Amino acid sequence: MNMRYRFALLAILMASAFPALHAEDRGSVATRYGPVSVIPASEERSALLFRGKPVARMKGDASLHKLAIRSEREYVLADAESPSLNCRHEFVLLEVGSEDAPVVSSPFGSCMTLFGARLQDGKAVVQLAEAARTDLASARIHEFAFADGRMEELPKVLGWCEAGALAANGTAVAVSPDLANKSVAGSGRAYFHSAPLEECRTPKVFLVPGDRVSASRETDAFVEIEYRNPKSGQAFKGWLKRDRLLDPAQ
Repeated sequence: MNMRYRFALLAILMASAFPALHAEDRGSVATRYGPVSVIPASEERSALLFRGKPVARMKGDASLHKLAIRSEREYVLADAESPSLNCRHEFVLLEVGSEDAPVVSSPFGSCMTLFGARLQDGKAVVQLAEAARTDLASARIHEFAFADGRMEELPKVLGWCEAGALAANGTAVAVSPDLANKSVAGSGRAYFHSAPLEECRTPKVFLVPGDRVSASRETDAFVEIEYRNPKSGQAFKGWLKRDRLLDPAQ
């Protein structure tokens, strides 16, 4: 497959998999502390601005992603794209607070593509995928933790579903206790997923219509549930598609 089409296909797959992890590419994003924006500084560089004041420059045509990390501070990722077919992306992270200027990382993640983000021990962690991969089953995700103004790559390289499960820890919303009890609806098998992603289905673990479950967290398309087998008492936990679940009263 032509390298240009590999990049394009991966971008489409990742955008559809994680619509809630980051905003669409844009030139300006709002934070609680003021806007972050980007403007072309020249034909080959972009300027990053906070409250209209320049704070950094990047090589290439930059766009912004506001990361969905629940924290007192907010995080904006600048993705600078160059015309090169083999190595197009490089990133800079801005940690935004009440100060006059954000904390800006040095460039990182050369030749990778944005996958998601999460919070670990109070640190923002950016997840980037090896950009040439188009087979999600073999996609490798690198994680970069931001602390004290520095990006440090974490030692473990993750698979697609493992990274997705970690990212869900920061994006999934708790289900209200009065809505936790649900039943499986629809027809046929309702498969568990190891992460709230279509590609992460667990083929040997499933429920059937009428099974009762307890929901704990939810995303736009999936609900994390626990099922306890009434005969064996064995418990199973994972993600089910939202459209396969009903409240008992329905």
